[in-house]
Amino acid sequence: MLEEIVLTVEDRPGVLAEIGELLGSSGVNIETLSASAFEGRGIIHLIVDDGEDAGEVLASKGFRVESARPVLTTTLDDRPGELGRYCKRLAAEGVQISAAYVVKRGDGETELLFAVDDLEAAAGV
Repeated sequence: MLEEIVLTVEDRPGVLAEIGELLGSSGVNIETLSASAFEGRGIIHLIVDDGEDAGEVLASKGFRVESARPVLTTTLDDRPGELGRYCKRLAAEGVQISAAYVVKRGDGETELLFAVDDLEAAAGV
């Protein structure tokens, strides 16, 4: 199962290279990521194929792991309004979305990942 790992890091050259090499040498594959920096600090959201190993490896090298959680994978038709319709159904079930990722677009479909507070409820949507 794919998992999201959230890190806070010092905003410095090479930090993504260090994380990528560290996880790669541990056999953890990064499926997608999001990274941004503000006022000297960075926040990195990684979607990985082995969250437990990723979290342990990163923490052992001094990275601050803020959270780790499984994510929901879904595929929607690639057309205007589909994201809104899907997210409205999640909201109707009381599911809170804390992060969303576009993984792949093509052939009229969009594959998305969502970090949610209730994975079981979200999977039923």
